[in-house]
Amino acid sequence: MKLNTIMASLALAVALSNSPVNAQQLHTEFIDPSGGFTQVVSVSDHGVKTIYVSGQVGSGDDFAAHVESAFSAVVSRLESAGASAADVVKIRIFVKDFDPAQYGVIRETRLRTFSEDAWPTSTMVGVESLFAAEMRVEIEAVAVIADPEVPGARVTIERIGPSNGFSQSVVVTANGTRTIYVSGHVGQGDSLAEQSASVLATIAERLQAAGASVDDLVKIVTYITDYTREDASIFGTARSQVFGSENLPASTLLGVQSLVSDRFKIEVDAVAVVSASDNVEIDTEFIDPNASYTQAITIQASGAKRIYLAGQVGNPDDDLQTQADQVYANLRRRLETAGASTADLVKLTVYMSNYQPGDASVLATARQNNGFNPGNLPATTLIGVESLYSAAALIEIEGEAVVAGI
Repeated sequence: MKLNTIMASLALAVALSNSPVNAQQLHTEFIDPSGGFTQVVSVSDHGVKTIYVSGQVGSGDDFAAHVESAFSAVVSRLESAGASAADVVKIRIFVKDFDPAQYGVIRETRLRTFSEDAWPTSTMVGVESLFAAEMRVEIEAVAVIADPEVPGARVTIERIGPSNGFSQSVVVTANGTRTIYVSGHVGQGDSLAEQSASVLATIAERLQAAGASVDDLVKIVTYITDYTREDASIFGTARSQVFGSENLPASTLLGVQSLVSDRFKIEVDAVAVVSASDNVEIDTEFIDPNASYTQAITIQASGAKRIYLAGQVGNPDDDLQTQADQVYANLRRRLETAGASTADLVKLTVYMSNYQPGDASVLATARQNNGFNPGNLPATTLIGVESLYSAAALIEIEGEAVVAGI
């Protein structure tokens, strides 16, 4: 009888150790490091694996070949992490010197890449430059799967508003939260003020359809064509009318070359997080808020703590190397305030204005100066944009980190 009791106890212990609730709390894998970044970073948290794919570029003799090979590269990177195109929840497509006539090529390739029941959210913007002069298209992605190494692991993905190869929003339910990815949306009207109000109203509608509101936003990225400093005030007025003045999301604002059509002046994509049930409480911290946005937001329910970082900038009066040092120092300080470190970064996007081939070399020095581990660098996308918040600002970096909960 005593032996049977011992055996039963052992069986229970093994079952518990293999359950999603008691699975390894956090495991980060850096797949195919490539100099100053990692091609793919996967984070396994209580049976849920989130996969971040760095910007993948295309090649070939014409634009169609560049688009096709960039999408193919994304799929290959996903496969290296045990995922597929069917698991993608978000993509961003950056096109150098975009012509609206090229959108049909992007749309058709996206339709071939993703099946109709697995369309991700999508944002497409025209940019000034990519890492090298010959590159024309760059695509980054986020995918989510149930970790196959954790018995009973489960992730629910709901895709809302399918349209021409993408979904208006995608909802990922896992570890007590519902993360809502919202595609890049454009506004209606003639002026930037009208389009700003329109696009933010659309974002609010998309969130409501997914069971959330603007109060649940943790990150927005705003793309404005022919950007000037006055545009920031115009957009800021519309943002305040919709978001209010407290608990604002982390934010990045960029001046870009073009959007899907010349008539559009602004595009906004977003991420929100809500509780998955009445029994789960989300712990949210707004770090260093100001009148327009919050520098960093932390979110935690039953899983790991996720940290969303607003675009970090330096002093626009300084040279590129000094600004880069300041930006990486700001990233490090924001992470430390959030209870994390640079080792917890899983994704960075670097935006540089007036970018020239070779400018990326300053990033290595800035990373070294601020204690970034060269062996475990985040997935990264580098984009040359038309402008940042100031005409003299040369670099801005936004990011996401994941750290084990207490």
